[in-house]
Amino acid sequence: MRPIRILLVIAATMASLARIASAQPTGVTGYEATSIGVLDGFNSSDAWALDDFGRLVGQVGVAPSKSVVWINGELHVIPAPPGGDGGTARELSPTTGVVVGNAMVNGRARLAVWKIDGRSTMLANLAGSLACYGFAINDPGWMAGTCYLSDAAVLWRRFASPVDLGHLGGGSGGSGSSDINEHGEIVGRSYGPLGIFRPFLWRNGEMIDIGGEPANASGYAYGINDQTEVVGDSPSRRVAFHWFQGVITDLPEPYPCGSLRKARAINSAGVIVGQSADADCRWLRVTIWERQEGFRAFLLDDFIPRHPDLTLVEANDINDAGQVAAFGEFDDGRERGLLVTPYLFEMSDPVPGRAGTVNTITVTGLQPNQRVHLVWGTQEGAQKIRSACPGGTLLIRDPQALQAVRADANGVATINVNVPLIARGRTVRLQAVAPIECQISHTVTWTFE
Repeated sequence: MRPIRILLVIAATMASLARIASAQPTGVTGYEATSIGVLDGFNSSDAWALDDFGRLVGQVGVAPSKSVVWINGELHVIPAPPGGDGGTARELSPTTGVVVGNAMVNGRARLAVWKIDGRSTMLANLAGSLACYGFAINDPGWMAGTCYLSDAAVLWRRFASPVDLGHLGGGSGGSGSSDINEHGEIVGRSYGPLGIFRPFLWRNGEMIDIGGEPANASGYAYGINDQTEVVGDSPSRRVAFHWFQGVITDLPEPYPCGSLRKARAINSAGVIVGQSADADCRWLRVTIWERQEGFRAFLLDDFIPRHPDLTLVEANDINDAGQVAAFGEFDDGRERGLLVTPYLFEMSDPVPGRAGTVNTITVTGLQPNQRVHLVWGTQEGAQKIRSACPGGTLLIRDPQALQAVRADANGVATINVNVPLIARGRTVRLQAVAPIECQISHTVTWTFE
């Protein structure tokens, strides 16, 4: 069959997948880690945030470093805005392709905004501040950040003048913003009346202490979703927490270590990403929490079977497709920013794996009679599907797809592909996609004999 060129990018949302396994996250068979790579002259990278299309912002290198945006498998340097010196990107809006961060002007940091198409600008600092940093942005263009000297959590409504969000302790005092949702609600941390940092939720012009009891426990709020669920952690209590409508729940550990936990982000399905201790109770590793009879915790390393040489160290963000922006270390010493993507069903290698003959690929874990395409390309990527799928990506740059086949009564699809002789020695990436249900398999990288 002749390939039909289509742009597919799918990663199933954690809420919409149907299968449940007691030993793993709901609706997920495993996760695939895609490295964002590095630029020439640098030896490491990190991923700080991502949007619903699988695009990431992060950095390459450490002192000196460059901020980058990763789009469909390619790294692009974040340039300095006009009149600025350097640019540091921090977060992407969910869908509109706007990046927020900061740039330097005469040695002082100012909030900066970039469009992925290359346009950029800088916003005014809060009066009396020496430096302002942007850490979060929503699709309406509201930005949250922190200004120093005044030590204030700040809101910029699109391109309006910055607004000081106030302080829990009254009067002046240290505060800072971490995240903003689509309703303009902001979370962060502020000194409280007892002179310790407390987590806050700012909405309707009011800053609310959401740290609960005891009142002398320190806390930081890092993430908020559109349902006003908030996540963060309490260093003094050594726990990560989830807050919703005044109820605070301490998040469990995957292994009973009694160690510090950190919660950094939460998506619209209520899936939380952060860190907790590994099975040896020695190191903090990337952790997923999901709601099911309370909360369940999973180390993400336990669900990346095709990356045995990779350890996931930190996670900073999660999108509504369940994809995670993470940092990992490979056994050969490479340190990379990563896009970590959940998948639902399994796909075999091509058999017999030779060019000039018919190759068979088997896909399992489908629903009976479910339609699935085999998608292929030559490079890693992260590209949006042209369909009604609500976000997510296919992990192949410039993908092409064969005609769909249907699964049998056991949920197994057999795909026969006549691989031409000219493909001998060629390496391709393969992935199975069920576009109607917005579901994917892991990828297979294969060199035909």
